[in-house]
Amino acid sequence: MTQIKNLRKQIALGVVMVLALLTFFSYFSLSVEAASTTIVVNPGHQSGTDTGAVNKTTGIKEVDLNNALAIKIVTTLRNNGYNAMLSHQIPGNPGLPTMLATTTNNSTAVCSAANSLGADLFISVHHNSGAATASGYEFYWSSYHPSVDNNGIYQKAGLWSDGSLADLDATPPTIALKSKELANLMNTNFSKNLTYVPSRNKIVERDDAYTRKTSMPSVLIEAGFVSNNAESQKLADGTNQQKMADQVLASVTEIFGAATSPMTASGFTATVSGDKITATVKGVSAPNGLQVIYIPTWSDDCGQDDLKWYTASKQSDGSYSVTIDVKDHGYTSGDYQLHCYGVDSNGKYTKLGESTANVNASVQKKMSASSVTASVTGNTITVNVKGIKAPGGITDLFIPIWSETGGQDDLKWYTATKQSDGSYKITVDIKDHKYDGGTYNIHAYGKDNTGLMTFLGSTTTAVKVDSMTATSVTAVVLNGKITATIKGITAPYGITEMLIPVWSETGGQDDIKWYTATKQSDGSYKLTLDIKDHNYNSGDYILHAYGKDSNGKMTFVGAAKANVVVQPMTATSVTASVSGNKITATIKGISAPGGIKQISVPVWSDADGQDDLVWYLAEKQSDGSYMVTVDIKDHKYVGGTYSIHAYGTEFSGRMTLLGNTSANITATKPMTASTVKAVVNENIITATVSGITAPNGIKSILIPTWSDINGQDDIKWYTATKKSDGSFQVVIDTKNHNGNSGTYSIHAYGVESDGRSVFLGNTSVSVRYVETPIMGASTVTAAQLVAYYKGTGSVYPQLYNDLGVNLERFAELYVQECNAEGVRAEVAFAQAMLETGNLQFGGDVKVSQFNFAGLGATGGVPGFDFAAVYGSSSTGLQTGIRGHVQHLKCYASSAALNQTKVDPRWNDSLRLRAVSVEELAGTWAADTTYAGKVKAIMKKF
Repeated sequence: MTQIKNLRKQIALGVVMVLALLTFFSYFSLSVEAASTTIVVNPGHQSGTDTGAVNKTTGIKEVDLNNALAIKIVTTLRNNGYNAMLSHQIPGNPGLPTMLATTTNNSTAVCSAANSLGADLFISVHHNSGAATASGYEFYWSSYHPSVDNNGIYQKAGLWSDGSLADLDATPPTIALKSKELANLMNTNFSKNLTYVPSRNKIVERDDAYTRKTSMPSVLIEAGFVSNNAESQKLADGTNQQKMADQVLASVTEIFGAATSPMTASGFTATVSGDKITATVKGVSAPNGLQVIYIPTWSDDCGQDDLKWYTASKQSDGSYSVTIDVKDHGYTSGDYQLHCYGVDSNGKYTKLGESTANVNASVQKKMSASSVTASVTGNTITVNVKGIKAPGGITDLFIPIWSETGGQDDLKWYTATKQSDGSYKITVDIKDHKYDGGTYNIHAYGKDNTGLMTFLGSTTTAVKVDSMTATSVTAVVLNGKITATIKGITAPYGITEMLIPVWSETGGQDDIKWYTATKQSDGSYKLTLDIKDHNYNSGDYILHAYGKDSNGKMTFVGAAKANVVVQPMTATSVTASVSGNKITATIKGISAPGGIKQISVPVWSDADGQDDLVWYLAEKQSDGSYMVTVDIKDHKYVGGTYSIHAYGTEFSGRMTLLGNTSANITATKPMTASTVKAVVNENIITATVSGITAPNGIKSILIPTWSDINGQDDIKWYTATKKSDGSFQVVIDTKNHNGNSGTYSIHAYGVESDGRSVFLGNTSVSVRYVETPIMGASTVTAAQLVAYYKGTGSVYPQLYNDLGVNLERFAELYVQECNAEGVRAEVAFAQAMLETGNLQFGGDVKVSQFNFAGLGATGGVPGFDFAAVYGSSSTGLQTGIRGHVQHLKCYASSAALNQTKVDPRWNDSLRLRAVSVEELAGTWAADTTYAGKVKAIMKKF
């Protein structure tokens, strides 16, 4: 486990250059992708560092499934004309473009890059984990996109398993609605066409990182359960993955419309004539337009060192052609590689073909050299390059040199100087190569007037360097300390310092520390270290010694091993004392050769075994002892015998039992109550706790209350007030519980004088929450109703004026009829204005019917005609108002009518169907926004 570098010898320099050029070419062709619809596909988790879920039976990992499915989705989308790409580099990528060059899958980096790219869609691919029988796919979308919209944000519980709240948006932006639409489309298409995995019919609105941080529509796919043995194998099947990718394509196409077909060509050929290659591409079809045709060309000699990109010209027959002169490629003979790319109007690059041409160049114009030699004198290497032939001229001659010690970590490029005899020469000092001894590699490259670099040859040479040595490195152990001594040091280049890395074999090198030894009078170097700085680890310690010379070179001079035995921790006593409801445990006389990390004290009552076991940490006292005080309220106030153990934990992590004791506690009986009751009056719950017996006194009575809707998301803890009869009571307004209707759970807890909390009982009640009641005293006047009507700008019907009922009388009649039946006039009048369009009618119901609430009216049916039954008179008009008011009372009350029934739609089955304006939506009218419209008018009175 030394710190000495052990790099593998790197590949030859020429090959490195070829690979670099190949890498450049590969990324050049991918980085220019840009089609009209850009889709980023994110494979979840990260190979090598974050596998996600793993099925221990089948060995299938989620990250592998995510990568495989993402590759198929991107491939399928691209084959259908979408500019799809992977979000980051992943294993197994067959050459698909990636948005980021890194393998790191970080939500902030990925989403920021997608936002900057201006992507049109983001898809994150995951697979689920749960019970062994859990099965199926589901989809996630986020209404909350903070980079786009921060209005209407609220928090919701129950969406995250760790109990954290989810941020949601009550007014989602357009991209969120598009995300939801795509999630629904995917669920529909998957369920229709996939048979190997079922649908869970779950489309979840949640603030997942990848769907929240984007500024474009985004969906997260949970494609099935890795934890299900049978399903995991189906998910790993390539055929099934392709089926799912096809349904992703179908869903995306429904969102964006069919993508335009990609550019194609019927043929790409290359012909040779002498020193020239003619490349021709025919039958180009470009649905998105054509900007340019590129022909990148290079010879196979030395990889892509002569790569050039040529622009083809359009010919009269519609083909595109370019003629390439091999003089621009150094007159290289052999195979030439030619690729063809078309660039459409959107800037998207499409590969149209590739070809190979073999050239026998008429002139050999590449540079050459007859010899590359090297000689060593002392610490210098002299390199000579002779017999140079350079038909294309020579501008530079480069000499890269490196020692084989440490691979190419000391690689340097030198420029040789031309000599009078035409040769080139360079002298190198090995101080610039860390004074490495051994074999040195030397290459030579010539650069001609065209910029072409040619490999001229190579050689090696051996350099002997006298290194620092030591005759001995020893280590001895005494009282928890290790002393290392280095003797007999020979240092040809002097010594500036002696470094001693030390570590224990416990936990590998996790405790490694580098120390500097001190020179002694006899020329040796010595170091004393304390094992407390190494976690008090016991066992073997490894010590290496490195000398650094005046040139800065560090040399390994030897190693030693020391065995350290650390005795376990002990204590002379573990005692416990009782005071009231508290136990104090004390641990004394602690001996800890391995140091004290902590003293743990587990405590439990003997009643019911260890069901109340709690581990406490004792605190160090000024006298060196450790102490902890335990309150039996943390042990259910159980009386009787308590067991107390003490454990010491050393810095190495070793835990030792130091001793145990016991203590006896006499506990009083807890508080009780004979009844917990609750009654409801409209929206108010009154909860009463009676018959309380409290031997330990009463600090408070707490009443946690919640509605059964959405679990306990509206739970509130109320403090009850003591009444004159000794009971405790609290009044609860259900508007503080989101105005929820349904069952309310009410629990009661007594808090005793010493802080003990005792459950006293519980009950439940049913509440029908009325936010805006229909029944009740009117709070508006006829004058206010008249003012509202005039403010609408509507024209009051002349027919009603002619009958002697002007606007003022009309409003008075509504107030009068509502007061007679106990209906709020503001509700009835607002509903009449909504139903009649401020008395303009215009629908199935006519102004002459005196039907102000559409009673009996349905599509094409005009409804009840009060004028026909009760006369086209002021009496008939008033009867129409009365019928409307009576029908509202039928919906909102169980009480009998106070006047003769004229409501033609009165039916006992309608009684109490809607006691509030809010309940009219979906009952009186199918329109779910009906109540909001009525209330909007009411607010204007």
